Amino acid sequence: MLEEIYQKYYEKIQRYFQKRVVDEYQAEDLTQDVFIKVFLALPKTQPEDFERWLFTIAKFTLYDFYRRKRFLLIAEEVDTLMQAISAEPQDPLMREEALRKVNQLPGKFRHPLILVIRGYSYQEIAEILDLSVSTVKSRVFQARKQVKSRWLNG
Repeated sequence: MLEEIYQKYYEKIQRYFQKRVVDEYQAEDLTQDVFIKVFLALPKTQPEDFERWLFTIAKFTLYDFYRRKRFLLIAEEVDTLMQAISAEPQDPLMREEALRKVNQLPGKFRHPLILVIRGYSYQEIAEILDLSVSTVKSRVFQARKQVKSRWLNG
């Protein structure tokens, strides 16, 4: 039975993580963590909606990962950042500078901005960072404003 579950859901869980973490090896590790948790829990529980239960485990595994991880923007995310602040990088040096400026933001602004860039909803970010949704929205707005200001003013 465990082998069937693994075969049926492995790719779905793997894709879930690949969309949410940039490092493919980290996505693989998180996928493995989910299946270990599932296999340990199955003898004790029989969920009514298995797939929903499985993805809930994946979601909380991801939240735990981000709680432990230092948030830094990586080069592959700069285009999404530029869209978020309505700016167009003209050359590779500008892209590098934008990356540096985001990573210099105080954590309370950098963390929510990076999670928005990675595709999380405000509600998910609030849960990950243990903040209210309104605080997340405010901090993302302030982060965009600071990055844009730093971008335009050098």
